[in-house]
Amino acid sequence: MQKKKFTTTLDPELIKRMKIIAVENDTSVADLLEDLIISYLSKHRTSAR
Repeated sequence: MQKKKFTTTLDPELIKRMKIIAVENDTSVADLLEDLIISYLSKHRTSAR
């Protein structure tokens, strides 16, 4: 799957916590966020507009 850059603004404490979790799980923050977003979207399915 080709990836596209996505930029957003988050609370600095959330970013710090995500970085720690990513290191503890030997992954990147980008991969962590992608997994979380996929999980969230699968729980909140809506029809595409």
